[in-house]
Amino acid sequence: MFKKVLTLKIRCHIIIKMEKEFRNTENKMEKEKIKSIEKSINLLELLSDNEKEMSITEINKELQMGISTIHRMLNTFKSRGYIIQNQQTSKYALGINLFVLGCKVQSAINLVETVNPFLQKLSHYTKESINFSILEGREVVCLSKIKSTEVLRTDIKIGARLPAHCTAVGKALLAFLPEREFNIIYGKTGNKLIASTPNSISSLIELKKCLKEVKKNGYSTDEEELNIGINCLAIPIFKKNGEVVASISVTGPSSRFTLFEKEKLKDILMDISKDISNHLIG
Repeated sequence: MFKKVLTLKIRCHIIIKMEKEFRNTENKMEKEKIKSIEKSINLLELLSDNEKEMSITEINKELQMGISTIHRMLNTFKSRGYIIQNQQTSKYALGINLFVLGCKVQSAINLVETVNPFLQKLSHYTKESINFSILEGREVVCLSKIKSTEVLRTDIKIGARLPAHCTAVGKALLAFLPEREFNIIYGKTGNKLIASTPNSISSLIELKKCLKEVKKNGYSTDEEELNIGINCLAIPIFKKNGEVVASISVTGPSSRFTLFEKEKLKDILMDISKDISNHLIG
């Protein structure tokens, strides 16, 4: 009996020790990842601050990093088009893909500036929370918002990411995507989708069926699908070429923002969508 207890204690001690070592290893790896990201950012910022191309030796002198580390980072960035190398001098400079990323950010800023006056108008009319979002993969990202003036209200942070299939803005965007793009986003999902509430869409089959209705109606709803007690109505925003680029939503407590209230707002939202589209370039 004593031997069994002793053996059990030894095993427990070994397991605890192994778990501790594993956690220490995980923490160390996480810190190393963060350091690698910081080094990469430092490299990009250095090349950005210098008007001339730089050699590995010059980069090493400025950043005090190992030659082999710099070489690996440069090759990685070069393979992705974020850094280019002059074949004659072997020196490095920023690549065109960083410019492309910057253009995307500027495009989002311009979009928000164009849309904000319309959001203000909608906020004044509804007195509810207004959100303006775009689609990124299977998530929607909030770019702009106006809080409700009511005491009982909903709120979302700018930059917040939410599952597209559980939100009115997400469904408004997904419904008007080309089929090929939709399949790229959800192609490897399988049929099951993560539900946020008992009212959420939980399968790809159910989502596709819902999106057909959204496309037919021109608007989408969220009836306590993301959060219990919160309803939402959303419409898509299109470029002049017909491409869906964003979505606007009106959100409020289900006790106040009822089906009747949503019905009253549908046509107003669609008119605002058309007005915004007419102000967009492209």
